[in-house]
Amino acid sequence: VGLCGVSGAGKSTLLVDTLGRALAPSKYTTSVAREPLEPGPHEGIDGAPGRAIVVDQARAGIVSPASYLGLERPLRVILAATPEARALGLDEKALGRRCSACNGAGFERLDMGFLPDVYSPCETCRGTGCVPEAWQVRWRGAALPEMLARTIDEVYALLAAGEEPEGAGALLRALTAARDVGLGYLVLRQPGHALSGGEAQRLKIAAELARPAPRETLYLLDEPTVGQHGEDVARLAGVLRRLVAAGHTVLVGEHHPYLLAACDWLVELGPGGGPEGGRIVAQGPPERVAAGESPTAPYLREILGRGR
Repeated sequence: VGLCGVSGAGKSTLLVDTLGRALAPSKYTTSVAREPLEPGPHEGIDGAPGRAIVVDQARAGIVSPASYLGLERPLRVILAATPEARALGLDEKALGRRCSACNGAGFERLDMGFLPDVYSPCETCRGTGCVPEAWQVRWRGAALPEMLARTIDEVYALLAAGEEPEGAGALLRALTAARDVGLGYLVLRQPGHALSGGEAQRLKIAAELARPAPRETLYLLDEPTVGQHGEDVARLAGVLRRLVAAGHTVLVGEHHPYLLAACDWLVELGPGGGPEGGRIVAQGPPERVAAGESPTAPYLREILGRGR
């Protein structure tokens, strides 16, 4: 479902401030700048789903793609099963010990007060976050720190180069999901603070796609196409379609006519912005909205006229 309309028509107010806070409430807030937790005024929500997720562009909670997608432990299990690891007495737990200098982060943060923080690679672990023993065990020519320094595409190719190791199903599923959303170029240990908002959002979608069989979920996305190339928008539309095909529902607030044309149903707010917004001015399949006279209609007609 696409939620569209001119800027200021109330899309984010409905999507994030009302539905998001009511169906997927935040569990905490900061003590310095308190974020509103109460949803916007509403009479009720009929048919509320049992699970709802706001897939925003916030990087909070993302240490790295590897940690967010749960890739580190399966890689350690594969390396711990090698003859070299057994000979050295290095099990999965030993390979998972963190660098004592940076606590496994791979970088050190310098607080600059009112200026942005400065990050520098940890000299003790060479920016890997791993203990020295992790360099002594290799699988298909790569040690754990080297794997974590490779891109998602490179690690996927390494796993696909031979017989699939035991227990690698979840690992390959997560790598495939990340590649499907166009994040194959990310380095596994890339710090979360180095990701863009769009990359963080797509990483969250990949984590959902990698789940074995999550219960039916309502996904709320606010303008996920911001800053994305046309090919990325097309890929995003396909990924969201996969979520729908799996039995979930996606509600996306959006301006991009291509993504709106790819929706099953549109709800347009307006007719203007600010005090003139907040009312439904059109709704239905994209073809029906395009046939009307709402502000979004001309742009939909152009897209639909040359094919989605």
